[in-house]
Amino acid sequence: MSLLGSLEIGKKSMTNAQQGQSTTGHNIANVDTKGFSRQEIDQVTAAPAVAGYGQGADIRSVRRIQDGFTKEKVVGEQTKVGSWDTKEKILSEVEAIFTDLEGNKLRNALDEFWSAWGTLAHEPESSTMRKALLSKAETLSERFHIFNERLTGLRDTLNSRISSRILEANQLARQIATTNKQVEQLENKGLQANDARDQREQLLQQLSKIIEVRWDESSRGTLDVQIQNGQSIVHGREAYALIPMKQAARQGDVQIGLKGPTGLVTDVTHIVGGGVLKELVQQRDGNVSEFAGNIDLMAKELVFRVNGLHSGGTGLKGAKVQETSAYSLNDEARNQPLPFLQSGSFGINLVGIDGIKERELNIQVEAGKDTLETLVDKINTAAGAYEEVRSEGAPEDENAPKEKRLKAQTPFKAVINPEGSLSLIADQGRKFYFNGDNTNFNTIMGFNSFFHGVNGAADIQVNQALLDDEMNLVAGYGMTPSDNRIAAQIAELQRTGVLADGTLSFDEFYNGQTTEIGLKVQDAQKGAQSHGQMLDQYEALRDSVSAVNLDEEMANMVKYQRSYEASAKYLSTIDEMTQSVINM
Repeated sequence: MSLLGSLEIGKKSMTNAQQGQSTTGHNIANVDTKGFSRQEIDQVTAAPAVAGYGQGADIRSVRRIQDGFTKEKVVGEQTKVGSWDTKEKILSEVEAIFTDLEGNKLRNALDEFWSAWGTLAHEPESSTMRKALLSKAETLSERFHIFNERLTGLRDTLNSRISSRILEANQLARQIATTNKQVEQLENKGLQANDARDQREQLLQQLSKIIEVRWDESSRGTLDVQIQNGQSIVHGREAYALIPMKQAARQGDVQIGLKGPTGLVTDVTHIVGGGVLKELVQQRDGNVSEFAGNIDLMAKELVFRVNGLHSGGTGLKGAKVQETSAYSLNDEARNQPLPFLQSGSFGINLVGIDGIKERELNIQVEAGKDTLETLVDKINTAAGAYEEVRSEGAPEDENAPKEKRLKAQTPFKAVINPEGSLSLIADQGRKFYFNGDNTNFNTIMGFNSFFHGVNGAADIQVNQALLDDEMNLVAGYGMTPSDNRIAAQIAELQRTGVLADGTLSFDEFYNGQTTEIGLKVQDAQKGAQSHGQMLDQYEALRDSVSAVNLDEEMANMVKYQRSYEASAKYLSTIDEMTQSVINM
Protein backbone atom coordinates (compact mmCIF):
# COMPACT_ATOMS: atom_id res chain seq x y z
CA MET A 1 0.00 0.00 0.00
CA SER A 2 1.24 3.47 -0.82
CA LEU A 3 1.89 6.16 1.78
CA LEU A 4 -0.98 8.18 0.30
CA GLY A 5 -3.28 5.19 0.82
CA SER A 6 -2.14 5.00 4.44
CA LEU A 7 -2.92 8.71 4.85
CA GLU A 8 -6.47 8.04 3.59
CA ILE A 9 -6.89 5.24 6.15
CA GLY A 10 -5.77 7.57 8.94
CA LYS A 11 -8.05 10.36 7.79
CA LYS A 12 -11.08 8.05 7.71
CA SER A 13 -10.16 6.70 11.14
CA MET A 14 -10.08 10.25 12.58
CA THR A 15 -13.38 11.08 10.88
CA ASN A 16 -14.98 7.92 12.27
CA ALA A 17 -13.77 8.73 15.80
CA GLN A 18 -15.07 12.27 15.42
CA GLN A 19 -18.49 11.00 14.25
CA GLY A 20 -18.59 8.51 17.13
CA GLN A 21 -17.79 11.28 19.59
CA SER A 22 -20.47 13.51 18.06
CA THR A 23 -23.04 10.69 18.30
CA THR A 24 -22.09 10.11 21.93
CA GLY A 25 -22.56 13.80 22.65
CA HIS A 26 -25.95 13.71 20.98
CA ASN A 27 -26.96 10.79 23.22
CA ILE A 28 -25.78 12.56 26.38
CA ALA A 29 -27.61 15.76 25.41
CA ASN A 30 -30.86 13.79 25.06
CA VAL A 31 -30.54 11.69 28.21
CA ASP A 32 -33.74 13.28 29.58
CA THR A 33 -35.61 13.58 26.28
CA LYS A 34 -38.79 11.49 26.42
CA GLY A 35 -38.97 8.89 23.69
CA PHE A 36 -35.35 9.34 22.58
CA SER A 37 -33.60 6.17 21.38
CA ARG A 38 -29.85 6.13 21.83
CA GLN A 39 -27.82 6.05 18.67
CA GLU A 40 -24.53 4.49 17.69
CA ILE A 41 -22.39 4.51 14.60
CA ASP A 42 -22.55 1.46 12.39
CA GLN A 43 -18.88 1.07 11.50
CA VAL A 44 -17.82 -1.56 8.97
CA THR A 45 -14.57 -2.63 7.33
CA ALA A 46 -13.93 -0.71 4.11
CA ALA A 47 -13.85 -2.64 0.87
CA PRO A 48 -10.29 -3.87 0.21
CA ALA A 49 -8.20 -2.52 -2.61
CA VAL A 50 -7.71 -4.43 -5.87
CA ALA A 51 -4.52 -5.89 -4.52
CA GLY A 52 -6.31 -7.13 -1.44
CA TYR A 53 -4.92 -4.59 0.98
CA GLY A 54 -7.27 -3.30 3.66
CA GLN A 55 -8.49 0.31 3.41
CA GLY A 56 -9.55 1.00 6.98
CA ALA A 57 -13.14 1.43 8.17
CA ASP A 58 -16.23 3.24 6.91
CA ILE A 59 -19.36 4.45 8.76
CA ARG A 60 -22.33 2.89 7.06
CA SER A 61 -24.96 4.72 9.14
CA VAL A 62 -25.90 6.10 12.52
CA ARG A 63 -28.52 3.68 13.77
CA ARG A 64 -31.22 3.86 16.42
CA ILE A 65 -31.03 1.19 19.06
CA GLN A 66 -34.47 -0.24 19.64
CA ASP A 67 -36.42 -3.47 20.08
CA GLY A 68 -39.50 -3.99 17.88
CA PHE A 69 -41.13 -6.33 20.40
CA THR A 70 -41.04 -3.88 23.30
CA LYS A 71 -42.14 -1.06 20.99
CA GLU A 72 -45.25 -3.02 20.04
CA LYS A 73 -45.98 -3.92 23.67
CA VAL A 74 -45.58 -0.33 24.90
CA VAL A 75 -47.92 1.01 22.22
CA GLY A 76 -50.51 -1.72 22.90
CA GLU A 77 -50.34 -1.27 26.68
CA GLN A 78 -50.82 2.49 26.30
CA THR A 79 -54.28 1.74 24.88
CA LYS A 80 -55.20 -0.42 27.87
CA VAL A 81 -53.87 2.11 30.37
CA GLY A 82 -55.88 4.85 28.65
CA SER A 83 -59.03 2.72 28.89
CA TRP A 84 -58.64 1.75 32.54
CA ASP A 85 -57.56 5.21 33.72
CA THR A 86 -60.59 6.74 32.00
CA LYS A 87 -62.91 4.12 33.46
CA GLU A 88 -61.59 4.70 36.98
CA LYS A 89 -61.95 8.47 36.68
CA ILE A 90 -65.54 8.37 35.40
CA LEU A 91 -66.72 5.77 37.93
CA SER A 92 -65.11 7.79 40.72
CA GLU A 93 -67.12 10.79 39.56
CA VAL A 94 -70.31 8.70 39.63
CA GLU A 95 -69.38 7.44 43.09
CA ALA A 96 -68.94 11.03 44.27
CA ILE A 97 -72.49 11.80 43.11
CA PHE A 98 -73.94 8.82 44.97
CA THR A 99 -71.91 9.35 48.15
CA ASP A 100 -73.00 12.99 47.91
CA LEU A 101 -70.03 14.86 49.33
CA GLU A 102 -71.93 18.16 49.12
CA GLY A 103 -74.48 17.00 51.69
CA ASN A 104 -77.58 16.67 49.47
CA LYS A 105 -78.11 13.03 50.35
CA LEU A 106 -80.94 11.26 48.57
CA ARG A 107 -80.94 8.39 51.05
CA ASN A 108 -81.46 10.78 54.00
CA ALA A 109 -84.34 12.46 52.17
CA LEU A 110 -85.95 9.06 51.53
CA ASP A 111 -85.65 8.08 55.20
CA GLU A 112 -87.20 11.36 56.35
CA PHE A 113 -90.03 11.00 53.80
CA TRP A 114 -90.99 7.53 55.03
CA SER A 115 -90.65 8.63 58.65
CA ALA A 116 -93.02 11.56 58.03
CA TRP A 117 -95.69 9.16 56.73
CA GLY A 118 -95.26 7.05 59.84
CA THR A 119 -95.67 10.10 62.05
CA LEU A 120 -98.80 11.15 60.13
CA ALA A 121 -100.24 7.66 60.65
CA HIS A 122 -100.11 8.36 64.41
CA GLU A 123 -101.73 11.81 64.05
CA PRO A 124 -103.77 11.75 60.82
CA GLU A 125 -105.78 14.83 61.77
CA SER A 126 -102.74 17.02 62.53
CA SER A 127 -102.21 19.96 60.21
CA THR A 128 -98.64 20.28 61.52
CA MET A 129 -97.79 16.67 60.64
CA ARG A 130 -99.28 17.12 57.19
CA LYS A 131 -97.21 20.25 56.53
CA ALA A 132 -94.09 18.47 57.78
CA LEU A 133 -94.76 15.55 55.42
CA LEU A 134 -95.25 17.85 52.44
CA SER A 135 -92.01 19.66 53.30
CA LYS A 136 -90.11 16.34 53.39
CA ALA A 137 -91.73 15.34 50.09
CA GLU A 138 -90.61 18.60 48.47
CA THR A 139 -87.08 18.03 49.78
CA LEU A 140 -87.10 14.51 48.35
CA SER A 141 -88.26 15.82 44.97
CA GLU A 142 -85.45 18.40 44.99
CA ARG A 143 -82.88 15.70 45.82
CA PHE A 144 -84.08 13.64 42.86
CA HIS A 145 -83.78 16.76 40.67
CA ILE A 146 -80.22 17.38 41.92
CA PHE A 147 -79.32 13.75 41.24
CA ASN A 148 -80.71 14.00 37.73
CA GLU A 149 -78.90 17.30 37.09
CA ARG A 150 -75.58 15.88 38.24
CA LEU A 151 -75.85 12.70 36.20
CA THR A 152 -77.08 14.66 33.17
CA GLY A 153 -74.21 17.11 33.72
CA LEU A 154 -71.73 14.24 33.85
CA ARG A 155 -73.15 12.90 30.59
CA ASP A 156 -72.73 16.34 28.99
CA THR A 157 -69.18 16.50 30.34
CA LEU A 158 -68.37 13.12 28.79
CA ASN A 159 -69.69 14.36 25.44
CA SER A 160 -67.39 17.38 25.73
CA ARG A 161 -64.45 15.12 26.61
CA ILE A 162 -65.18 12.92 23.59
CA SER A 163 -65.14 15.96 21.29
CA SER A 164 -61.94 17.22 22.92
CA ARG A 165 -60.19 13.86 22.60
CA ILE A 166 -61.23 13.61 18.95
CA LEU A 167 -59.55 16.96 18.29
CA GLU A 168 -56.44 15.78 20.16
CA ALA A 169 -56.31 12.55 18.13
CA ASN A 170 -56.61 14.54 14.90
CA GLN A 171 -53.74 16.79 15.91
CA LEU A 172 -51.53 13.77 16.66
CA ALA A 173 -52.50 12.15 13.34
CA ARG A 174 -51.56 15.33 11.47
CA GLN A 175 -48.22 15.46 13.28
CA ILE A 176 -47.50 11.84 12.37
CA ALA A 177 -48.28 12.63 8.72
CA THR A 178 -45.96 15.65 8.87
CA THR A 179 -43.21 13.55 10.45
CA ASN A 180 -43.73 10.92 7.74
CA LYS A 181 -42.93 13.62 5.21
CA GLN A 182 -39.75 14.58 7.07
CA VAL A 183 -38.59 10.97 7.32
CA GLU A 184 -39.26 10.30 3.64
CA GLN A 185 -37.49 13.46 2.48
CA LEU A 186 -34.42 12.90 4.64
CA GLU A 187 -34.00 9.25 3.78
CA ASN A 188 -34.54 9.89 0.06
CA LYS A 189 -31.50 12.15 0.27
CA GLY A 190 -29.48 9.43 2.01
CA LEU A 191 -29.62 11.24 5.34
CA GLN A 192 -30.49 9.77 8.74
CA ALA A 193 -33.98 10.43 10.16
CA ASN A 194 -33.42 8.90 13.58
CA ASP A 195 -34.70 11.86 15.59
CA ALA A 196 -37.77 12.22 13.36
CA ARG A 197 -38.50 8.52 13.81
CA ASP A 198 -38.23 8.89 17.58
CA GLN A 199 -40.65 11.79 17.47
CA ARG A 200 -43.04 9.80 15.28
CA GLU A 201 -42.93 6.84 17.63
CA GLN A 202 -43.71 9.09 20.57
CA LEU A 203 -46.68 10.54 18.70
CA LEU A 204 -47.89 7.01 17.93
CA GLN A 205 -47.79 6.12 21.63
CA GLN A 206 -49.81 9.23 22.52
CA LEU A 207 -52.34 8.45 19.79
CA SER A 208 -52.66 4.81 20.89
CA LYS A 209 -53.64 5.96 24.38
CA ILE A 210 -56.60 7.84 22.89
CA ILE A 211 -57.67 5.27 20.31
CA GLU A 212 -56.59 1.70 19.62
CA VAL A 213 -54.61 1.58 16.37
CA ARG A 214 -52.79 -0.77 14.05
CA TRP A 215 -49.73 0.41 12.22
CA ASP A 216 -47.10 -0.69 9.74
CA GLU A 217 -44.14 0.95 8.04
CA SER A 218 -44.24 1.27 4.26
CA SER A 219 -41.32 0.68 1.92
CA ARG A 220 -40.90 4.47 1.74
CA GLY A 221 -40.30 4.66 5.48
CA THR A 222 -43.69 6.25 6.23
CA LEU A 223 -45.86 5.00 9.09
CA ASP A 224 -49.43 4.05 8.12
CA VAL A 225 -51.96 4.01 10.98
CA GLN A 226 -55.42 2.39 10.92
CA ILE A 227 -58.29 1.77 13.32
CA GLN A 228 -59.61 -1.73 14.00
CA ASN A 229 -61.45 -2.26 10.71
CA GLY A 230 -58.47 -1.17 8.63
CA GLN A 231 -59.68 2.35 7.82
CA SER A 232 -56.71 4.69 7.70
CA ILE A 233 -56.30 7.72 9.90
CA VAL A 234 -52.75 8.26 8.60
CA HIS A 235 -51.59 7.11 5.17
CA GLY A 236 -48.23 8.41 4.08
CA ARG A 237 -48.36 12.19 4.19
CA GLU A 238 -52.15 12.29 4.53
CA ALA A 239 -54.15 12.32 7.77
CA TYR A 240 -57.90 11.58 7.82
CA ALA A 241 -59.89 13.39 10.49
CA LEU A 242 -62.11 11.89 13.14
CA ILE A 243 -65.38 13.82 13.31
CA PRO A 244 -67.56 14.43 16.42
CA MET A 245 -71.06 13.58 15.22
CA LYS A 246 -74.25 14.55 17.05
CA GLN A 247 -77.33 12.51 16.21
CA ALA A 248 -80.86 13.36 17.26
CA ALA A 249 -81.65 9.66 17.46
CA ARG A 250 -79.06 9.38 20.23
CA GLN A 251 -80.36 12.38 22.21
CA GLY A 252 -77.56 14.61 20.98
CA ASP A 253 -74.77 12.34 22.27
CA VAL A 254 -71.48 12.68 20.41
CA GLN A 255 -70.56 9.74 18.18
CA ILE A 256 -67.23 9.12 16.45
CA GLY A 257 -67.10 9.61 12.69
CA LEU A 258 -64.16 9.15 10.32
CA LYS A 259 -63.74 11.19 7.15
CA GLY A 260 -62.29 8.99 4.43
CA PRO A 261 -60.23 9.87 1.33
CA THR A 262 -63.43 10.56 -0.64
CA GLY A 263 -64.73 12.97 1.98
CA LEU A 264 -67.47 10.58 3.10
CA VAL A 265 -67.94 10.47 6.89
CA THR A 266 -68.76 7.05 8.37
CA ASP A 267 -69.79 6.30 11.95
CA VAL A 268 -67.00 4.25 13.55
CA THR A 269 -68.17 4.54 17.18
CA HIS A 270 -68.67 0.80 17.54
CA ILE A 271 -65.60 -0.07 15.48
CA VAL A 272 -63.08 1.76 17.66
CA GLY A 273 -61.49 -0.98 19.74
CA GLY A 274 -60.13 0.67 22.86
CA GLY A 275 -58.39 3.64 24.40
CA VAL A 276 -59.71 6.79 26.06
CA LEU A 277 -62.25 7.57 23.33
CA LYS A 278 -63.84 4.12 23.40
CA GLU A 279 -64.02 4.11 27.19
CA LEU A 280 -65.62 7.55 27.29
CA VAL A 281 -68.35 6.32 24.93
CA GLN A 282 -68.78 3.02 26.80
CA GLN A 283 -69.07 4.67 30.21
CA ARG A 284 -71.46 7.32 28.90
CA ASP A 285 -73.72 4.75 27.23
CA GLY A 286 -73.09 2.08 29.86
CA ASN A 287 -72.59 2.80 33.54
CA VAL A 288 -73.60 6.47 33.55
CA SER A 289 -76.78 5.76 31.59
CA GLU A 290 -77.50 2.65 33.66
CA PHE A 291 -77.21 4.41 37.01
CA ALA A 292 -79.19 7.41 35.76
CA GLY A 293 -81.84 5.01 34.48
CA ASN A 294 -81.97 3.23 37.82
CA ILE A 295 -82.51 6.50 39.68
CA ASP A 296 -85.27 7.36 37.20
CA LEU A 297 -86.75 3.89 37.76
CA MET A 298 -86.73 4.42 41.51
CA ALA A 299 -88.39 7.85 41.15
CA LYS A 300 -91.05 6.49 38.78
CA GLU A 301 -91.76 3.54 41.06
CA LEU A 302 -91.98 5.87 44.05
CA VAL A 303 -94.51 8.05 42.21
CA PHE A 304 -96.50 5.01 41.07
CA ARG A 305 -96.56 3.23 44.43
CA VAL A 306 -97.33 6.28 46.58
CA ASN A 307 -99.96 7.53 44.14
CA GLY A 308 -101.44 4.05 43.90
CA LEU A 309 -102.32 4.20 47.59
CA HIS A 310 -102.93 7.94 47.93
CA SER A 311 -105.29 8.20 44.94
CA GLY A 312 -107.76 5.70 46.39
CA GLY A 313 -108.37 7.66 49.58
CA THR A 314 -109.71 11.01 50.64
CA GLY A 315 -108.29 14.00 52.43
CA LEU A 316 -110.19 15.73 55.23
CA LYS A 317 -111.26 18.25 52.60
CA GLY A 318 -111.32 15.62 49.91
CA ALA A 319 -114.84 16.08 48.58
CA LYS A 320 -114.76 18.14 45.39
CA VAL A 321 -117.03 19.36 42.63
CA GLN A 322 -114.65 18.62 39.76
CA GLU A 323 -111.22 17.11 39.12
CA THR A 324 -109.30 16.86 35.87
CA SER A 325 -106.65 14.21 35.34
CA ALA A 326 -103.02 15.31 35.46
CA TYR A 327 -102.23 13.26 32.35
CA SER A 328 -103.83 13.13 28.93
CA LEU A 329 -104.00 10.62 26.09
CA ASN A 330 -103.93 11.24 22.35
CA ASP A 331 -106.70 10.00 20.05
CA GLU A 332 -104.98 6.69 19.31
CA ALA A 333 -104.14 5.93 22.96
CA ARG A 334 -107.73 6.53 24.09
CA ASN A 335 -108.88 3.47 22.18
CA GLN A 336 -106.00 1.25 23.33
CA PRO A 337 -106.09 -0.82 26.57
CA LEU A 338 -104.64 1.32 29.34
CA PRO A 339 -101.13 0.22 30.37
CA PHE A 340 -100.47 -0.94 33.96
CA LEU A 341 -104.21 -1.41 34.51
CA GLN A 342 -105.17 -4.27 36.83
CA SER A 343 -108.43 -6.13 36.99
CA GLY A 344 -110.50 -5.05 39.97
CA SER A 345 -112.60 -2.04 40.87
CA PHE A 346 -112.41 1.58 41.98
CA GLY A 347 -115.00 3.52 43.92
CA ILE A 348 -116.42 7.03 43.69
CA ASN A 349 -118.80 8.29 46.38
CA LEU A 350 -121.30 11.07 45.76
CA VAL A 351 -122.08 13.47 48.60
CA GLY A 352 -125.35 15.39 48.74
CA ILE A 353 -125.95 19.03 49.55
CA ASP A 354 -126.18 18.13 53.23
CA GLY A 355 -122.67 16.56 53.15
CA ILE A 356 -123.95 13.04 53.64
CA LYS A 357 -122.94 10.24 51.29
CA GLU A 358 -125.91 9.45 49.12
CA ARG A 359 -124.51 7.11 46.49
CA GLU A 360 -121.49 4.90 45.80
CA LEU A 361 -120.29 4.13 42.29
CA ASN A 362 -118.31 0.91 41.93
CA ILE A 363 -116.54 0.58 38.57
CA GLN A 364 -115.39 -2.87 37.50
CA VAL A 365 -112.18 -2.97 35.43
CA GLU A 366 -110.77 -5.62 33.09
CA ALA A 367 -107.02 -5.43 32.52
CA GLY A 368 -105.93 -5.74 28.91
CA LYS A 369 -109.41 -4.83 27.63
CA ASP A 370 -110.60 -1.58 29.13
CA THR A 371 -109.63 1.64 27.38
CA LEU A 372 -110.21 5.20 28.49
CA GLU A 373 -113.30 5.28 26.30
CA THR A 374 -114.80 2.11 27.81
CA LEU A 375 -114.07 3.21 31.37
CA VAL A 376 -115.72 6.58 30.79
CA ASP A 377 -118.73 4.69 29.50
CA LYS A 378 -118.75 2.49 32.62
CA ILE A 379 -118.53 5.51 34.94
CA ASN A 380 -121.35 7.35 33.22
CA THR A 381 -123.49 4.20 33.09
CA ALA A 382 -122.98 3.61 36.83
CA ALA A 383 -123.80 7.27 37.55
CA GLY A 384 -126.98 7.15 35.45
CA ALA A 385 -125.65 10.00 33.35
CA TYR A 386 -127.01 8.64 30.05
CA GLU A 387 -130.37 8.95 28.43
CA GLU A 388 -131.59 7.19 25.32
CA VAL A 389 -132.77 9.43 22.51
CA ARG A 390 -134.03 8.74 19.02
CA SER A 391 -131.24 8.77 16.46
CA GLU A 392 -131.23 11.75 14.20
CA GLY A 393 -133.31 11.08 11.06
CA ALA A 394 -134.91 7.95 12.55
CA PRO A 395 -138.75 7.63 12.25
CA GLU A 396 -140.87 8.59 15.26
CA ASP A 397 -141.48 5.03 16.28
CA GLU A 398 -140.93 3.35 19.63
CA ASN A 399 -138.99 0.61 17.83
CA ALA A 400 -136.77 3.10 16.01
CA PRO A 401 -133.01 2.88 16.84
CA LYS A 402 -131.87 4.95 19.81
CA GLU A 403 -128.51 6.14 21.02
CA LYS A 404 -127.01 7.01 24.42
CA ARG A 405 -126.31 10.65 25.20
CA LEU A 406 -125.23 12.46 28.34
CA LYS A 407 -128.11 14.12 30.10
CA ALA A 408 -128.13 17.90 30.17
CA GLN A 409 -128.40 17.71 33.97
CA THR A 410 -126.91 14.79 35.90
CA PRO A 411 -125.52 14.46 39.44
CA PHE A 412 -122.19 13.09 38.15
CA LYS A 413 -120.46 12.45 34.85
CA ALA A 414 -117.08 11.72 33.22
CA VAL A 415 -116.01 13.72 30.16
CA ILE A 416 -112.98 13.34 27.89
CA ASN A 417 -111.65 16.80 27.09
CA PRO A 418 -110.40 17.81 23.62
CA GLU A 419 -106.71 17.58 24.63
CA GLY A 420 -107.21 14.03 25.97
CA SER A 421 -107.52 14.64 29.71
CA LEU A 422 -110.45 13.27 31.71
CA SER A 423 -112.72 15.38 33.91
CA LEU A 424 -114.94 14.00 36.67
CA ILE A 425 -117.77 16.46 37.38
CA ALA A 426 -120.42 16.57 40.11
CA ASP A 427 -123.47 18.79 39.57
CA GLN A 428 -126.70 19.90 41.17
CA GLY A 429 -124.99 20.91 44.42
CA ARG A 430 -123.27 17.57 44.91
CA LYS A 431 -119.61 16.65 45.50
CA PHE A 432 -117.64 13.41 45.14
CA TYR A 433 -114.61 11.71 46.62
CA PHE A 434 -112.60 8.59 45.79
CA ASN A 435 -113.14 5.46 47.81
CA GLY A 436 -110.53 2.84 47.06
CA ASP A 437 -108.81 1.75 43.84
CA ASN A 438 -107.01 -1.55 43.28
CA THR A 439 -106.89 -1.13 39.49
CA ASN A 440 -104.31 1.72 39.16
CA PHE A 441 -106.84 3.74 37.14
CA ASN A 442 -106.55 6.86 39.31
CA THR A 443 -102.77 6.54 39.33
CA ILE A 444 -102.53 6.13 35.55
CA MET A 445 -104.70 9.18 34.88
CA GLY A 446 -103.27 11.26 37.72
CA PHE A 447 -106.37 11.68 39.88
CA ASN A 448 -105.94 12.56 43.55
CA SER A 449 -102.17 12.09 43.23
CA PHE A 450 -99.54 12.82 45.83
CA PHE A 451 -96.76 13.16 43.24
CA HIS A 452 -96.85 14.28 39.63
CA GLY A 453 -94.21 13.27 37.09
CA VAL A 454 -93.69 10.94 34.14
CA ASN A 455 -89.94 11.15 33.42
CA GLY A 456 -88.54 9.98 36.72
CA ALA A 457 -86.00 12.02 38.68
CA ALA A 458 -86.17 14.93 36.25
CA ASP A 459 -89.77 16.02 36.87
CA ILE A 460 -91.03 14.39 40.07
CA GLN A 461 -92.93 16.98 42.13
CA VAL A 462 -95.56 17.20 44.84
CA ASN A 463 -99.15 17.83 43.72
CA GLN A 464 -99.70 21.59 43.98
CA ALA A 465 -103.25 21.05 45.28
CA LEU A 466 -101.76 19.46 48.42
CA LEU A 467 -99.28 22.28 48.91
CA ASP A 468 -102.11 24.80 48.60
CA ASP A 469 -104.11 23.05 51.33
CA GLU A 470 -102.50 20.30 53.39
CA MET A 471 -105.93 19.03 54.45
CA ASN A 472 -106.34 17.61 50.93
CA LEU A 473 -103.56 15.14 51.76
CA VAL A 474 -104.89 11.59 52.06
CA ALA A 475 -104.29 9.61 55.24
CA GLY A 476 -107.26 7.25 55.09
CA TYR A 477 -110.47 6.29 53.33
CA GLY A 478 -113.72 8.25 53.38
CA MET A 479 -113.63 11.50 55.28
CA THR A 480 -113.18 10.03 58.75
CA PRO A 481 -110.58 12.25 60.49
CA SER A 482 -109.00 9.43 62.49
CA ASP A 483 -108.58 7.02 59.56
CA ASN A 484 -104.83 6.40 59.09
CA ARG A 485 -104.84 3.26 56.96
CA ILE A 486 -103.37 4.78 53.80
CA ALA A 487 -100.67 6.71 55.68
CA ALA A 488 -99.61 3.51 57.40
CA GLN A 489 -99.52 1.57 54.11
CA ILE A 490 -97.37 4.24 52.43
CA ALA A 491 -94.97 4.28 55.40
CA GLU A 492 -94.65 0.50 55.04
CA LEU A 493 -93.47 0.90 51.41
CA GLN A 494 -90.01 1.67 52.81
CA ARG A 495 -89.61 -2.01 53.67
CA THR A 496 -91.80 -3.52 50.93
CA GLY A 497 -90.27 -5.29 47.94
CA VAL A 498 -91.36 -3.27 44.91
CA LEU A 499 -88.27 -3.04 42.69
CA ALA A 500 -86.30 -5.71 40.81
CA ASP A 501 -89.41 -7.86 40.26
CA GLY A 502 -90.60 -7.20 43.79
CA THR A 503 -87.46 -8.50 45.49
CA LEU A 504 -86.01 -5.18 46.70
CA SER A 505 -87.39 -2.31 48.74
CA PHE A 506 -86.54 1.29 47.90
CA ASP A 507 -83.82 1.31 50.57
CA GLU A 508 -82.34 -1.98 49.40
CA PHE A 509 -82.40 -0.88 45.77
CA TYR A 510 -80.60 2.40 46.49
CA ASN A 511 -78.05 0.68 48.76
CA GLY A 512 -77.46 -1.85 46.00
CA GLN A 513 -76.68 0.93 43.55
CA THR A 514 -74.18 2.50 45.93
CA THR A 515 -72.53 -0.86 46.59
CA GLU A 516 -72.34 -1.71 42.90
CA ILE A 517 -70.65 1.59 42.11
CA GLY A 518 -68.13 1.06 44.89
CA LEU A 519 -67.26 -2.41 43.59
CA LYS A 520 -66.88 -1.12 40.04
CA VAL A 521 -64.58 1.67 41.23
CA GLN A 522 -62.42 -0.88 43.06
CA ASP A 523 -62.27 -3.08 39.96
CA ALA A 524 -61.31 -0.08 37.80
CA GLN A 525 -58.61 0.95 40.28
CA LYS A 526 -57.14 -2.54 40.25
CA GLY A 527 -57.25 -2.64 36.45
CA ALA A 528 -55.61 0.77 36.14
CA GLN A 529 -52.92 -0.18 38.65
CA SER A 530 -52.26 -3.56 37.02
CA HIS A 531 -51.93 -2.20 33.49
CA GLY A 532 -49.96 0.82 34.74
CA GLN A 533 -47.43 -1.57 36.29
CA MET A 534 -47.37 -3.63 33.11
CA LEU A 535 -46.66 -0.51 31.05
CA ASP A 536 -43.88 0.45 33.45
CA GLN A 537 -42.32 -2.99 32.99
CA TYR A 538 -42.48 -2.81 29.20
CA GLU A 539 -41.04 0.71 29.25
CA ALA A 540 -38.25 -0.44 31.57
CA LEU A 541 -37.53 -3.33 29.20
CA ARG A 542 -37.51 -0.93 26.25
CA ASP A 543 -35.28 1.52 28.09
CA SER A 544 -32.82 -1.23 28.95
CA VAL A 545 -32.24 -1.46 25.21
CA SER A 546 -32.96 2.02 23.91
CA ALA A 547 -32.37 4.49 26.74
CA VAL A 548 -29.17 6.44 27.18
CA ASN A 549 -26.83 5.06 29.85
CA LEU A 550 -24.43 7.78 30.98
CA ASP A 551 -21.82 5.31 32.19
CA GLU A 552 -21.74 3.64 28.79
CA GLU A 553 -21.59 6.97 27.01
CA MET A 554 -18.70 8.13 29.19
CA ALA A 555 -16.83 4.94 28.29
CA ASN A 556 -17.56 5.60 24.62
CA MET A 557 -16.27 9.16 24.97
CA VAL A 558 -12.96 7.83 26.26
CA LYS A 559 -12.89 5.15 23.58
CA TYR A 560 -13.45 7.61 20.73
CA GLN A 561 -11.00 10.06 22.27
CA ARG A 562 -8.30 7.43 22.39
CA SER A 563 -9.18 6.32 18.85
CA TYR A 564 -8.90 9.90 17.64
CA GLU A 565 -5.54 10.34 19.39
CA ALA A 566 -4.24 7.07 17.94
CA SER A 567 -5.43 8.02 14.47
CA ALA A 568 -3.71 11.40 14.81
CA LYS A 569 -0.51 9.68 15.92
CA TYR A 570 -0.81 7.32 13.00
CA LEU A 571 -1.18 10.22 10.58
CA SER A 572 1.75 11.99 12.19
CA THR A 573 3.91 8.90 11.70
CA ILE A 574 2.83 8.53 8.06
CA ASP A 575 3.60 12.23 7.58
CA GLU A 576 7.13 11.73 8.93
CA MET A 577 7.66 8.77 6.64
CA THR A 578 6.42 10.81 3.69
CA GLN A 579 8.81 13.64 4.53
CA SER A 580 11.69 11.17 4.72
CA VAL A 581 10.86 9.86 1.27
CA ILE A 582 10.59 13.37 -0.13
CA ASN A 583 13.94 14.38 1.38
CA MET A 584 15.82 11.41 0.00
